[in-house]
Amino acid sequence: MKSLFRKTYNKEERFKQLFTEMYPCLVRFAITLMGDADEAKDVVSEAMERAWTEFDRLEESTRNAWLYATVRNGCLNRLKHLNVEQQHIGAIAEATRYEANNGYREHEALLRQAEEIARNLPEPTCTILRRCYWEKKTYQQVASELGISPDTVKKHISKALRALREAMLGKEDRR
Repeated sequence: MKSLFRKTYNKEERFKQLFTEMYPCLVRFAITLMGDADEAKDVVSEAMERAWTEFDRLEESTRNAWLYATVRNGCLNRLKHLNVEQQHIGAIAEATRYEANNGYREHEALLRQAEEIARNLPEPTCTILRRCYWEKKTYQQVASELGISPDTVKKHISKALRALREAMLGKEDRR
């Protein structure tokens, strides 16, 4: 058991020495490839994690070269990934602009349809709907203005919303 502990301890000490010696050099190398210190540090950290897991299999004489190659490949992979992300971001932004414009137009068309349907509702339902929704008055305010009960206002609103729903869904089904 002591020999296993000593071997682990030696591995940790040797890795710590390698890390202390190589990390700053590898970060500088990665920065020259990436142009971004944070991205470079991420790549080097990933390479060091991999070096820890591969440490026993790496030849001592080639560890430094292996680390540089791993960092270089990590940087290239990260740059490719960032390039793909940028392409996708551009495509997503364009799709979002298109959808926003078309979504806005579709929304406006639906509002115009709803207003047309509402204008054709029988009285006093049309007036009650306009005052409650367009003028933003409460049921109590509309009831006072028209000399009716708030329950009657509520019934007319329910009737209006049902008519709007049926008319709008009916138009959707026909498309």
